[in-house]
Amino acid sequence: MSLHTATLIHRDDGTPYSPEFDDVYHSADGGLTQARAVFLAGNALPQRWAGQGRFCVLETGFGIGINFLATWQAWREDPARCGRLHYFSVEKHPLTLVDLAACHARLPEVAALAAELRAQWPLPLPGWHRLHFDEGRVVLTLLFADVVKALADIDAQFDAFYLDGFAPARNPQMWDLEVFRHCARLAAPGATLASYTTARAVRDGLAAAHFHNERMPGYGRKRHRLVAEFRPPSWRPAAAVPTAAEPDAPVLVIGAGLAGAAIAENLTLRGHPVTVLEATAVPPAGASAVPAALFHPHLSPDDAILSRLVRNGLLFALRRWQALEQRDGHLPVSRSGVAWPAADAAEALSMRQTVERLQFPAEYLSFLERDELRARCGLPVANGGCWFGSSGWLDPRILVRAQLATPGISTRCGVRVERLEHDGKAWQAIDAAGRLLAAAPLVVLANSHDAVRLAPGLCQLRLIRGQLSPIRCEQPPLLHGAIAGRTVLFGLEKGLAAGSTFDENDLQPESRTADRARNLAGLLTLWPEAPLQNPADVSGDFVGFRAATRDHLPLIGALPDITAVRAHGLQWRGRHAAELPRQPGLFGAFAYGSRGLVWASLAAEIIGCRIDGDPLPLEHGLVAAVDPARFIVRNLGQGIVP
Repeated sequence: MSLHTATLIHRDDGTPYSPEFDDVYHSADGGLTQARAVFLAGNALPQRWAGQGRFCVLETGFGIGINFLATWQAWREDPARCGRLHYFSVEKHPLTLVDLAACHARLPEVAALAAELRAQWPLPLPGWHRLHFDEGRVVLTLLFADVVKALADIDAQFDAFYLDGFAPARNPQMWDLEVFRHCARLAAPGATLASYTTARAVRDGLAAAHFHNERMPGYGRKRHRLVAEFRPPSWRPAAAVPTAAEPDAPVLVIGAGLAGAAIAENLTLRGHPVTVLEATAVPPAGASAVPAALFHPHLSPDDAILSRLVRNGLLFALRRWQALEQRDGHLPVSRSGVAWPAADAAEALSMRQTVERLQFPAEYLSFLERDELRARCGLPVANGGCWFGSSGWLDPRILVRAQLATPGISTRCGVRVERLEHDGKAWQAIDAAGRLLAAAPLVVLANSHDAVRLAPGLCQLRLIRGQLSPIRCEQPPLLHGAIAGRTVLFGLEKGLAAGSTFDENDLQPESRTADRARNLAGLLTLWPEAPLQNPADVSGDFVGFRAATRDHLPLIGALPDITAVRAHGLQWRGRHAAELPRQPGLFGAFAYGSRGLVWASLAAEIIGCRIDGDPLPLEHGLVAAVDPARFIVRNLGQGIVP
């Protein structure tokens, strides 16, 4: 579960060396020239990506990133380059940022690219990390995991493979037969492969996986290098080619809250004209109109699916917000940290044990004793607890407006879609009077609990009412971060905000004195001596409604064809969710619960990849966990036809 960073030293000639594996990260004859001679030339690059809309590379062993930098540089310098370059790379022991910078200092030829890479270099956390460069046209997905597990979790096709782990004699796991079998599973038609090693076991293993390989003159002091081409036998079924919409296909997004705004921005940056339809007069509305919302990890002793999804969503969102701020100006994001104080000594012990077991970087998660947590957050909390260092809060209203201001997005407010109809070519959004509001071949439902009205039969959603209370204090504390847990607390310009309540199927839209009292009681458990002003004044309280599923995970992806499922009834029983038929061009991203900030950017990337046929940003197990068809599969398993 924990991830160990690499130990690195530099030899006298400057070559980076791993004492753990007793091997160098690249040839002493030059890393960049080795990358070009062995991996790019071995895969006939850049010639093979010329004129392609998308080209995908898979590397085993990211190391110092030298192959990626050489490939990125070649892509930039090629006038016939592909429209989008996807580069996946597996690394079990990533370098620290300090070591990465020391290695890059010896690569002046790619200094600018290396600096961009380091600016987005992720914390050493297990899982997938997706980074975007060159306005999203170069996409690097780092898989910090064991190589066999990482490859098994990928569901994509690759045009070229770079096999570049440490030498087979020193790191045999990287050259296991299972690695070659996964490469075959992931190979696109005509895929090629290159490596610096020509060890007999590697050549035989690749041949067994249907990679026809041969030795070529080597680079530097190595006599040979290896090139290969995937030549599957005639009986092997052809890999399914990901379906993709036209690059400039119009998209209709229904809903202009956190979900819809993030999707509209993502698709517009991909080149799709986007029209957003919003039922309310001024977006955002509903829960997305809350004046401030927290973003922080979810903690579980076994790093469960929810925790892993939240981590992916949080880290992805932080990178996308940074890019939005760089592109469009000021986006006030507070990353001063979030404290989660334990309720009692028993919970504090449980938190400590979980943190020690996970061994995540302290910048992401740490356990602090009471006095240190008090000093860190600025409140006299009664117990120690967790400190989420890279977390914080922001105003969702500002985020939504900035995203909707992206050129290429047309937002129409005050229009409510009564139903959707497909005329064989496009989806039509129709209002209650039967008038056509808009039409497009692609539609994304991002309108929270109202989405199931337009796509009935998916599942039942929980509607959760929450009330957030601004609090005036005679002498507000100097909060150094926000507070999460049983009570949420963060600083405002002239006081605090406390909350929020959590009431299922409570449809009261007006603020209530009783709910404010509950929020104040939560505040007093954290700060018993709080000098409150007007504690019963509910005039400034915010009330919003959140939609959530029973398994606490959102619905993200292509929406299933309920009619087709019903036509065959229980014949679909025992199938995986991914096997269920889908409605053409209809997607959904909703039921975010109280984690709208965490889910929105990641969900938008998933939807964008589904529409464009790009490799997904998550391992297939996590994608399946948010599949909108999952509840239908569960019902079929119980003999219930939707």
